[in-house]
Amino acid sequence: MEPKNLHQLTDEIVATFESYKQTGTKSWDYLIASRDLSYQVGSLTKVIMQMNNERYSKDSPDELKSKAADELADIMAETLFIAKELDIDMYQAWSKMIGSDNAKIAERK
Repeated sequence: MEPKNLHQLTDEIVATFESYKQTGTKSWDYLIASRDLSYQVGSLTKVIMQMNNERYSKDSPDELKSKAADELADIMAETLFIAKELDIDMYQAWSKMIGSDNAKIAERK
């Protein structure tokens, strides 16, 4: 499968969330997505705790890794959707964040 850029991933998730209307689900917007994002982060935290034997799980290590991947993809989807709804350029936001982190690291050396 050919790798996709952030714009392509964003277009895919926007189309998916827009199709929720056809199922009778309330139209998805950034407010709903932001609330769901915290749910997804909690689900990821639970899986990571299970991976580290801090919570019980019947799942194998491979199954837990697959669940973690699913939760990370959900978090990424929510993040890209919220950014699109708020007209935030994630390439620019990423560059700014990396620049800031690198400046902090350089300052502490």
